[in-house]
Amino acid sequence: MSINKLILLPRNPGAGACTCDQLAGRLQSIGLIGLPAGYSGGIFYPTGEQFLQLISFLGCSPAIELDPPADPALLEDALAHGRFCHVTLRCTTALEFRADASTRPPRCPHCERPVPDWAAHIRHWQADPAGSRWSCPACQVTSRLTDWVFRKTAGFGKIFIEINGIYPSEAIPGESLLAALDDLTGGPWRAIYIKE
Repeated sequence: MSINKLILLPRNPGAGACTCDQLAGRLQSIGLIGLPAGYSGGIFYPTGEQFLQLISFLGCSPAIELDPPADPALLEDALAHGRFCHVTLRCTTALEFRADASTRPPRCPHCERPVPDWAAHIRHWQADPAGSRWSCPACQVTSRLTDWVFRKTAGFGKIFIEINGIYPSEAIPGESLLAALDDLTGGPWRAIYIKE
């Protein structure tokens, strides 16, 4: 089952100067997340006391469930289907590509033309990360795949804050949350919306 996610990641795909423990500590200190909770798939973080001040929800009256079910069986099902808002963290040493299944073609960072056969380039890069160079057929400029402009449905990174149970464009990170993350990694962060 696919889960809707708001994912925060550094704008610089190579940023990886913090561990998930450091990230969790910072997010707990500002109140985005609570203490970790275990389940069969690992750990998740329930929303913290400042969650609604750090994440802005858009629209008239969004229906957001913040409390995890108390019953363990119901909790497992709710986690598997994204039925309540919770946070998971992913910190890796290798660069990863995350995308929504309906991601539109990215644009060349130089001429802004859509990148044809971009998915094949991603598959090649995943099989051989050293092969991250690409030449635009329109402008002939060579760049890295990580320079492609995907807008808000895909991105490359090593650090991911996954806010599960958020529909696309339903919420955005607040300035104080982004500032806290900027301080942690020494650079700006961005948001993408995916279903995976």
